[in-house]
Amino acid sequence: MRQTKEVKTIVAALEEHKAEAIEVVDVKERTPFADFFILATAPNAKALSSYFDILEEALAKEKIEIRKAEGTPESEWVVIDTGSVTVQLFTEKKRLEIGLDDLLKVKR
Repeated sequence: MRQTKEVKTIVAALEEHKAEAIEVVDVKERTPFADFFILATAPNAKALSSYFDILEEALAKEKIEIRKAEGTPESEWVVIDTGSVTVQLFTEKKRLEIGLDDLLKVKR
């Protein structure tokens, strides 16, 4: 699978800070809204908040704009949109509840 600078930057930042179950899904043929979805699990709401801050900093360093961000650590689900990449950060409980892995047929 081809990976863009955005995907590499996001995955590297999440891996460096021990995000769990990181999945990159090419959705270019499935949706006009993004080329990739990146799903990752945070062990708790505090880590979820930290991952957002870490991604914000890593993307800014690479001059990649965050177009929109939604959700809060309290909701246990944060979405970050860079245009071509949509990052979905969850707690394990919320990730299972939402079922996006099943919808996208991600093998975990």
